[in-house]
Amino acid sequence: MNASKNAPKTCIIGAGISGLARAWQLQRSGQDCTVLEQSALAGGAVRSHREGDTLAEEGPNSILLNSHEIEAFLNSVPGLQESIVEACPAANKRFIVRNGKPHAVPMGPLSAITTPLWSFVAKLRVLKEPFVRPAPSDGEESVAEFVRRRLGDELYRYAINPLVGGIYAGDPEKLSLPHAFPNLHALDQNHGGLIRGAIAKVWAARANKIPKPRKRIISFKDGMAELPEKLAAALSDDLHTAVSIDSIRQSDTQWTVSWTSPCGMVTERLFDQLIVTVPAHRLPHLPFDSILKQHLGSLGAIDYPPVSVLSLGFKRTNVAHPIDGFGVLVPECEGRKVLGVLFPSSVFSKRAPQDEVLLTAFVGGERQPECATIDTQTLIATVLPELEQLLGVTGQPTFVHHKHWDKAIPQYKLGYSKHLAKIKWIEQRYSGLHLAGNYCTGISLTNCLEAALDC
Repeated sequence: MNASKNAPKTCIIGAGISGLARAWQLQRSGQDCTVLEQSALAGGAVRSHREGDTLAEEGPNSILLNSHEIEAFLNSVPGLQESIVEACPAANKRFIVRNGKPHAVPMGPLSAITTPLWSFVAKLRVLKEPFVRPAPSDGEESVAEFVRRRLGDELYRYAINPLVGGIYAGDPEKLSLPHAFPNLHALDQNHGGLIRGAIAKVWAARANKIPKPRKRIISFKDGMAELPEKLAAALSDDLHTAVSIDSIRQSDTQWTVSWTSPCGMVTERLFDQLIVTVPAHRLPHLPFDSILKQHLGSLGAIDYPPVSVLSLGFKRTNVAHPIDGFGVLVPECEGRKVLGVLFPSSVFSKRAPQDEVLLTAFVGGERQPECATIDTQTLIATVLPELEQLLGVTGQPTFVHHKHWDKAIPQYKLGYSKHLAKIKWIEQRYSGLHLAGNYCTGISLTNCLEAALDC
């Protein structure tokens, strides 16, 4: 799409999903947009690895499609619509480990009553939840404090703790409820609790005549990497990878950016708007002036714990568990090395050979960061015994792929409002500068796409 002559010129630094999606959204609206990426490959943490008939994800495994706007955006990307694949029905089933055994997470009132995952006392404790008063509006609770207050310690240990480990690879004792789980915080503040809020949402949905989209989990035929690949292809010559960014200078209300291409050609352009989408820990390393770099330094201190992603293939006959779900999460109190294990070959078709299963184990995070940094063979030797105990896996893997992320997921810890206030202050102080990425508006791919639609 050709840009209007009078349209503002935008430079986006960083070609992860946040940068690529924003660039495509701007181009769709007829604006001039240039994307600069220092690595040779666009996509950031969204990467897929294929060997023969096995397809493993190194980063996000799926997208939760829950709005007409995001669906329309994905459909606008040339060649992407026909590549979308929907998760199998098994994806609705999730497991949590208790006493060394995976138990299905209840999906309804009856299963919640009969599940062995939680004790009778814990189930009775839930009945007290509607009568627990909301937290003071001027305070800040950790996720752990909130759940213990409203649901009790057992539900914290065997529901929310493993959930947080699976989403953030984080520590619920340190994560800020209003920032890490704003929807739960809103239910507490606006409706007086989780059950009251759920009832209110049901009544509001009945009163709202506008049909809501069907929530579904999706990926793509050749893996999640198809999303950045197709976006990169759509941006064409406006995307520059493997560049060295030499300088970024503000002049009045505009920004001058200079970069060097892989072939050594130096380019300098003037932009009306500068959108920086690199991870927070990389902000202080960009070639801004010393004063702005100093301001960005506090954002560079946002924690990103290390995580190792270990994908293993096995003959189906060597796995006792039916592998009939999305995956299994492991509570911290179970004392395991793995945070959780996904079942990619059960969620999406053609992820493994017909007679094999693919398992993806996550290790490290805030819980045990030292475990994320071990070498591949040591990691395999660590994970295999746990897969044997939890899922009945025997024998050696037929497929191995290990991806280590030194800095994986930003942690929305207690006091995170100071980082958000700093972002707002910087954007007000430096006209035309905008900071974006999963440390700003939410860590999921859905969050990143929603933010791009609002740009």
